[in-house]
Amino acid sequence: MLQSAETAPLMVEATPLGVRAALAEMKARFGTPLPESASLGMAETVLAEVLNNIVEHAYGPTSPGPIELRMHRSDLRLSIDVRDYGVPMPGEKLPEGGLPGDDVLTEAPSEGGYGWFLIRSFARNIEYRREGDQNRLSFVVPLQEEH
Repeated sequence: MLQSAETAPLMVEATPLGVRAALAEMKARFGTPLPESASLGMAETVLAEVLNNIVEHAYGPTSPGPIELRMHRSDLRLSIDVRDYGVPMPGEKLPEGGLPGDDVLTEAPSEGGYGWFLIRSFARNIEYRREGDQNRLSFVVPLQEEH
């Protein structure tokens, strides 16, 4: 059984550089030691999608703000709590995250609509709530494939 690893909250700016910094810090904090069968790959994909959504939709390109991350590794699971002060999710609930329709597939790949599909595919225990002027999203990502 691996030891539990928890570190102080990480603050980044809601910009592409802030997203890269957060992903690099996640790898530095939790990338080792991991057994050979484990990987941060799924967690990195989920966190990148979540953070990019915050940058693009919660804050938008002209008004970046802070993103606070709390991460905790226990055995082969990474628990992540993400907080921001951007606009709430539509209807203050999580998007469905289904595969985009055929009409989306004919458009530019960068806006293909796969983000929430990937998040819901790899993450577990996804919870979103709006508290005052803060968005809070928490989820757990297995660090190895579940059978």
